Order: sequence, then structure tokens, then C-alpha cells
Amino acid sequence: MKGYYHKIYLYMLAAIAAVLIFLLINSGALVKTSAQAVVLALPELTDSLPAEEMAAARPTALVLYDPGSEQSLKYQKNLERVFRWLDMDARFLDARHGDTAFYPEYDLVMVACSDWEGTIGDDAGRLLGYAEEGGRLLLGLMPDEPGSVYRTLYRGMGVVEYGDYVTIQGLHFTQELLPGSLGQRFEGETFEDVALGVQVETDSLVLAAGLTEQDREVPVVWRHDTGRGRILTFNATAITGDLWTGVAAGCIQSLLGETIWPVINTKTVFIDDFPSPQYNSESEVIQRDYNRTVREFFRDIWWPAMQSAAVRYNVGYVGLFIATYDDVVDPEDFFYTMDPTEQYFGNSLLDNGFEMGAHGYNHQSLALAGQVPADLGYTPWGSVGDMEASLAELVDITRELFPEVKLYTYVPPSNYLSAEGRQAVVEALPDLQVISGVYTMEGEEGTVCVQDFDVAADGVVEFPRATSGMLEDEFDRFSTLSLGGLYGVYSHFIHPDDILDEERGGGLGWHQQYQQFCEKQQFENSCFAGLRPMTAVQAAGALRVADALDVTVQVEADGTVRGWCNGFSGQGWCYLRTERTPKMTNESCSISPVSGQGGGYYYLVQIDQPVFSFKLE
Repeated sequence: MKGYYHKIYLYMLAAIAAVLIFLLINSGALVKTSAQAVVLALPELTDSLPAEEMAAARPTALVLYDPGSEQSLKYQKNLERVFRWLDMDARFLDARHGDTAFYPEYDLVMVACSDWEGTIGDDAGRLLGYAEEGGRLLLGLMPDEPGSVYRTLYRGMGVVEYGDYVTIQGLHFTQELLPGSLGQRFEGETFEDVALGVQVETDSLVLAAGLTEQDREVPVVWRHDTGRGRILTFNATAITGDLWTGVAAGCIQSLLGETIWPVINTKTVFIDDFPSPQYNSESEVIQRDYNRTVREFFRDIWWPAMQSAAVRYNVGYVGLFIATYDDVVDPEDFFYTMDPTEQYFGNSLLDNGFEMGAHGYNHQSLALAGQVPADLGYTPWGSVGDMEASLAELVDITRELFPEVKLYTYVPPSNYLSAEGRQAVVEALPDLQVISGVYTMEGEEGTVCVQDFDVAADGVVEFPRATSGMLEDEFDRFSTLSLGGLYGVYSHFIHPDDILDEERGGGLGWHQQYQQFCEKQQFENSCFAGLRPMTAVQAAGALRVADALDVTVQVEADGTVRGWCNGFSGQGWCYLRTERTPKMTNESCSISPVSGQGGGYYYLVQIDQPVFSFKLE
């Protein structure tokens, strides 16, 4: 990251930059850690195009959805995430009123509902005409029935024959629909779905296929050129899932030719309840298998191995401090005795250059009565003031144990955080920069802290954790691909006591758990070779950079790509999708494949100047 400030220094002119950086450091906007700079506030941003020209250059999309369908509404919400992050202007329209839209006004028209007969109806011919005249049509969800609308579209879709619906047991990526996805297979109950049995033209590009019980493959995602335009089809239903947003983005990008969009470009592992009092507990399993107390096991075996993994797989940690495990919610009864075990692990975390974040004074989720499911056994708080008092107590304890620490990051216990609780967090943590909830509800009820990667209206960065656990999991691998492909981020969390939990630990010993954790990190590294290891507050700073950045490119006839940035803070990172090979022609940017496996369509572009260029061959 030192190069980050060096680039700003060069670009902003020596005298201005020197003054600016001096002011930022003295105001606390830039904080140096042992490894990287923490960006708490962006410097003055540079624009290279008038705002109206940048806005006019954004791709536009029309999404036809069904507001009467729960499935389609869920899809619509996911697509709002996707288009916002891809920096595309999207209009959402009831598919029954598609005849009121002039399709050629849009770079992309997308069908995001399954009742094609009841919604699209007679407008199917106009959709097909739009594609044949040069438009990009995305049929984003398998139809409920292959009726008259399907019969109108199927040849333009590249379908030769179609038959009955078939059950698929998994997914095989036959092309790089997502960075690192080429050749990846995902099987099992989680990936069971239904697809329409189809045979497609030999000149159609099949990007993903479904695996059937007969060990045959049925096309699930394919692209077909028709007339002067192009149609891409998603021939299943799973894409409406929260963690399929990256797949939806990949389908969109596959239709639009050369695309570029800002990414966060970070990887972070959150360690819940570290430090915490749990290391003073007793465990027959630990005593039997390792002839150690719990504290000795975590000190002598667990933590050294986790430090080794951070070095080996180049990952940043944030430990989440919790002071006690009592259920006290009355500030009059708060009581804490200094714990040398917590202090030892906290100091070791900090000595390694990692971050310490806030998890809570205790593990009672910040919520009022009725806001957290009763079966979790949590005691509700009486008021926002009581919640604030608990966090103020945590700040005081932190200052006593770790005098130099600032609590920039908050992660809610059990991922529950009410609106009142969030208010308390913002009010009580003076150095707060980031709140990290989760990316999806995952079937939970109540005030689950669900987030997108975003900067909230109050300036706090929302940086959700997307995958979890020590053990290898097919859906976690898939989610790593999907969200890494959209946001350029790996955000994972673990619990140190997985070895003590039968469900989370799968009944496996520590060495087996650790091996699988390492396999997770290796998989991420192979799919996303360039992601930067960061702590949570550093990653939040990277998100601020990406959130502020607008990028547009123009591809000339000879393959020269010219790009312009608005909201440029000295350096930015983007993903580029192209089916050509990019070559650097100057020092305005640098380009490398996103995936270490190579052979794909995605590249990481480090932009070093607000006006940049390269060549496509």
C-alpha cells in the first residue's frame, strides 16, 4: 500500500500532495498500521469527464419482472444489487407492461420472471425483433411452461429441440462465466434444480451445464447470436438465490462484450470471539486428544497454526473482542475482572499486524424484546441507552487491556442487530468505521444484520461476511466464486471453538479441520490470484475507494481501449471482462488475469492515472 500514497504524490503534484497528506495524517484520516495504511477518509477526488458525460456512458438495462411472483420479486432485489455494483442504470418494469417500453433505448433487456405466457405474452415477437436488430436479450429464468412464447423465441435462443423438464444434480462451468470458474463442478443436494431438456446449436456458446442422474449434461447457461444481436439464456431457477448474484452478473457481462467495473480487491478472514473468555473453559476432548487445557491448546497449537496459514495463504485477520459471556443487560450490574488470557491473545493478534474489532461487552445481541428468536436464549436489552452503555464498557475494557487499540470494526453477536442496536453502535464506538453483518439471511428470522457491500448514509461502511467455517463446503466454494466474481472480495468468518462444536466441527479433529481451512484458502487463491490481504478496516477503506470510482471505456476499431475515471483517489482496481487479450501499452494501468488458473475472460486492472489506455488483441 505504500505505492498507493506514492501514486497520489505523483499525480496530485508534489507541493499539493505533500500538504494534503500532512493535513490528513494530522487529522487522523490516514492511520499507519504495521503493514498497510488504513483509509478513514478519501483525499480530494479527481474527475476526468463531466458528470453528465460519465452518466451518459453508463450501460442501460430494462428488467421485465413479475411483481405478483415472490420468486421474481426476490430476483429483482438481487438484480438491484448487481446493477448497482456494475454501475449500470437499470429500470425495472412489470413484464405485463413491456409493450410500453421502447426496447432499442436499452443496451440490455432482461426477462426476470418465469410466467412467460402470463407476462410477456404477445410481446415475445417484439423482444425477438429487438435482439435480431442488434439488441442484447437476457432470458434470465426458466419458463414455467414452454408454451407459445417459448415457441416464438426458441430458434433465436439457439435451441434446436426441447422436451421435458429434467432434474439436475449439480453445475459444471464449461466456460469462465465467473473468474476462476472454468472447469469447476459443484454437486450435491444444495445444487439440485430443474432445467428444460434442450439441445442447442453447435455455434451456441455453452457457459454452464447441469449434471443429470444419467451422467449427462443439459445446457443451463448459453449464448447465441441471432441476426445482428445476441440472446443469453439461463435455463434453471437457482439464480434467484442471494448468493447467485455473481452468476447473474456473469450472464450480463457475457452479453455486453467488453465490460469494466470497480472492485474492492481484498480478502479478509474474521475470527469471532477472539480474544474472549472461552479459552479459560474446560474440554474433555482437548484433554484427551492433546493432553492440554483449552487455553494451552489454543496457545500452543491453534493460534500458531492460524498465524502460519495467514502467512502461507496471504490473508488478513480481524479478531473480534468479547469481554465476558455473562447475560447481564443492566448497566448497573456490569462487572469485569481483567483476564490475562484475553490480554495474551489480543496482544499476539496485534503483534502480528492484525486488527482487533468489537464483538460486544457480552454475547447478548443488541436487540429489544421480540427481535431475536427466543430459541437462541438471548436476554433482550431494555433500551438503546443500555446497549450504548455495554459498548462503552467494552471500550473502557479495551483501553485498559490494549491502550493503543481503536475499535474500528463491529460484528454483531450471532449476526443479529436491530435498528436500535445499530444506533447504539454508531453512538457508542467513537472510532467506528465498519459494521460487518452477513450477505444473506440464510433462512434465519428476526433482525439479522443483512448487508450489501456499501457505504451507508451515515458514512459507516457495510462490509458483510459471505462465507464461514473451517470445513470444506461445496456451497461455500460456489459462493466464493460468485461474490468474488462480482465484488472482487473474499470475506470469510470462523469461530475458534469449531473444534468444540459438534455441528460446526463436523466431529473432526483439529488437524482435519485445519487442513480443510487451508484448502479453502488455496481455492480462493487459485480463483482470485490478485486479491490483497487486508484487515476489516483496511478492506472498508478499499470499499470506499471502489464506491467512489466511476469508470468508462471506449474500444476503438484497432483494439485500443481508452478509459476515463471520475472519483479517482490516486489508484483504483477494476475487473475487465473481454474475450480478447489485453496488452499494456503505457504506465497508466497494469493488467493481470484475475484467476491464477489462466485461460479465461477476466482481468484485474490496476488504474494508476484517471485517464488510462491499453490494447486488445
